[in-house]
Amino acid sequence: MEIKKNRYGDERSIEKIGSEKFRIMGESQFSRTSEDEDGNITMFDFEGGPCFNIGGTINFKKVDWTITSIKQESTRNEQFCSIIVEATL
Repeated sequence: MEIKKNRYGDERSIEKIGSEKFRIMGESQFSRTSEDEDGNITMFDFEGGPCFNIGGTINFKKVDWTITSIKQESTRNEQFCSIIVEATL
């Protein structure tokens, strides 16, 4: 697991949960998403960052992975966000 800080100093945890799957989570007052015509998330932006998008990269353990899928997880707390990102090398 890695902890990264957004531009406001809030922590985002990045955990590798599969060979090509990551969970990114942290407190966020709000988030923004964008979807394609089929309803698939193409962009997810935590308050203060980071912003993830299909075709973009996620850096984990000094390796850049290319994002292929983003799914938002439901959480009990409205001010906490969690996403699952699938990515390839």
